[in-house]
Amino acid sequence: MNIRKSSLAALLSLLIVPGLSAAQEGEWLVAPYIWASGVSWDLAARGDGSVSFSNIVDKLDGAGLIRIEYVRNKIGFTLDYIGMSLSDGSSFSTPGPLPIAVNIRAELDLTILEVGTFYRPSATDSGVDFLFGIRDTDNDTTLLFTPTNAPTQRIDSNSGFTDVYLGARYLHRINDRWDFSVRGDYGFGDSDGTLNLLAGVGWRTSGTFGMSLLYRHMAMEFDQRVDGEAATTELDMSGPALGFLFRF
Repeated sequence: MNIRKSSLAALLSLLIVPGLSAAQEGEWLVAPYIWASGVSWDLAARGDGSVSFSNIVDKLDGAGLIRIEYVRNKIGFTLDYIGMSLSDGSSFSTPGPLPIAVNIRAELDLTILEVGTFYRPSATDSGVDFLFGIRDTDNDTTLLFTPTNAPTQRIDSNSGFTDVYLGARYLHRINDRWDFSVRGDYGFGDSDGTLNLLAGVGWRTSGTFGMSLLYRHMAMEFDQRVDGEAATTELDMSGPALGFLFRF
């Protein structure tokens, strides 16, 4: 984990520091978002299937996002951060002639740090940007199993992975105030694949302030160890997000 964080910090310095020296000639964007995301979390063992739970978490929850960008002419740099903390409960019955009801309580803390660059052929904010970067994901999970008439069992797990992502985004200026944008990218590396899709509309004033309403979908699949077993985790997060944009 420390190696990944150090690598990301080094990359961030390489990307951002050159922009700082010429900040007066480019444009900054700072955009905090509130994301009302529906979250689905599935877990399955990679081997004999002795660990397999669907919809451990299946609920609507809130996440905080912030995006920072600097662009000058055709080259830009980005920093994105997502933080989410949620918990949910479900239940199931064990197979066999004498099934036992088991209640599950799950807690998930998820952070995603994305550092990247983009190439803008048009040299304006209207048109296509080609995206490239590194996305680091870290999650802490807790599972509490409470069988009927039996003590609660607790399983804690911490895992993370780093992916390279490639993608593109497109912004269309409807008029001086309104725009429409879409983005798609795919990450690969330590995970089994991450998909990130966005579409939304934006509104801006003649000054520094603007707003953005978008719909975002993220899906990721990665391996971790649960109670000593290798397991595959699938996370799907989808929902609307409202952002406040400051350009200067």
